[in-house]
Amino acid sequence: MVDIACGMEYLSSRNFIHRDLAARNCMLAEDMTVCVADFGLSRKIYSGDYYRQGCASKLPVKWLALESLADNLYTVHSDVWAFGVTMWEIMTRGQTPYAGIENAEIYNYLIGGNRLKQPPDCMEDVYELMYQCWSANPKQRPSFTCLRMELENILGHLSVLSTSRDPLYINLERAEEPAEGGNLELPGGDQASTGAESGSSMGAMGGTPSDYRYILSPGGLAEQPRQEEQQPESPLNESQRLLLLQQGLLPHSSC
Repeated sequence: MVDIACGMEYLSSRNFIHRDLAARNCMLAEDMTVCVADFGLSRKIYSGDYYRQGCASKLPVKWLALESLADNLYTVHSDVWAFGVTMWEIMTRGQTPYAGIENAEIYNYLIGGNRLKQPPDCMEDVYELMYQCWSANPKQRPSFTCLRMELENILGHLSVLSTSRDPLYINLERAEEPAEGGNLELPGGDQASTGAESGSSMGAMGGTPSDYRYILSPGGLAEQPRQEEQQPESPLNESQRLLLLQQGLLPHSSC
């Protein structure tokens, strides 16, 4: 979101309005930076700070600001509205905004004071920022410079997750194959061996006091050696028994 705000800040500083800002028009580069793309509807503002749509054309209704829907009026402030919807798309992992509401119903829905709801996993600070983008008064919406700074501030205050000593999961595709007849060495091997001795064949090590979870390959645990089964002796026939008795190899029976 910070990268998108930076890109839109640059466009607005050059007096350009995008008019089609949405998650679908934000491209992810190999270095994980986001670039704003698709300028098919963009316009240069030569005089004043607004552009009025003259002819009918297909427009992204669910990303348009109230003034754009009502009067075909486009400004940097209407791009800010679309940026708020784009933030909502990112926080919902690509859900469609205003699901279940037809394009023809969007204006009445918004004029009634309704806005997109806060996503379940969205921070309060982030939702408050996107909600400001949907102000009915265009001049009360934050600028892209303000949005960039606020997002950078939120990003800077995020707590960094501490890396644990042992991994939560093991990538079986990258784990080294155990030697023939050996065990797959795991972090906290004592717990893994305990699970093997108890006869556990589950994929995840459950029921142990550790907070770590491991995924084991089917051949990861060594098979318990099987005890050799003693084959029952085959009974001797009468001729063999007499021969052994004559040679003193069998005790004489009292019967």
